Amino acid sequence: MDDTGSTTHDKLLREAARLFASRGYSGTSMSDIAHEVGVRKASLYNYYGSKADLLIALLEQSLTSWQAACEQSLVGIESVERRLAAYLESAVAFSRTHPQAMGIIRLAAGHVPSELRRRVRSLIARHESSWHRTLVGMFEDAIERDEIPGNDSAALALFWSVFIDGILVNPIFATAKTEAVVTNLQSLWTFFWRGVSGTSPHTELTI
Repeated sequence: MDDTGSTTHDKLLREAARLFASRGYSGTSMSDIAHEVGVRKASLYNYYGSKADLLIALLEQSLTSWQAACEQSLVGIESVERRLAAYLESAVAFSRTHPQAMGIIRLAAGHVPSELRRRVRSLIARHESSWHRTLVGMFEDAIERDEIPGNDSAALALFWSVFIDGILVNPIFATAKTEAVVTNLQSLWTFFWRGVSGTSPHTELTI
């Protein structure tokens, strides 16, 4: 453990995330990471068998942190409208306050060698599947409570996922446009809720 209280493993993950996010996967070597951590390259293999394993670990950490932050925002809220608004706020806030995590997600989603893509897609699909089940349940509640008309909770969950992905394209892939997304977030949220419910939202976003 170093003098800041961080373990070597903590520092390894932190420095690897920084280097991957700034230099890319191909532009970062295990030697580069070892140099920043202050250990011999061979020592890194005590933690991860390869650079690919290290990236997968960082992707798992980033996705888990993102999902946990968003799901935590739903606790104690009954109205589906308010739950969705809270999730939207949390997702955008996380993308702004955790740039390295979002950088890892961006990198893994589109800038890794072909032999690593299968592992990346499998991991992302597992997280998406878990969240999709939660969403379906939320929209089933909304339909039962007459917050939203219709009966296709799975299609509504998919629509929400596409909406969120679109909202987060700017913060993830074009950082300079992030503020434009935030500035117009209330309008974007209003368009979504009107589209699925037929009414304007009562919830004002606070971000």
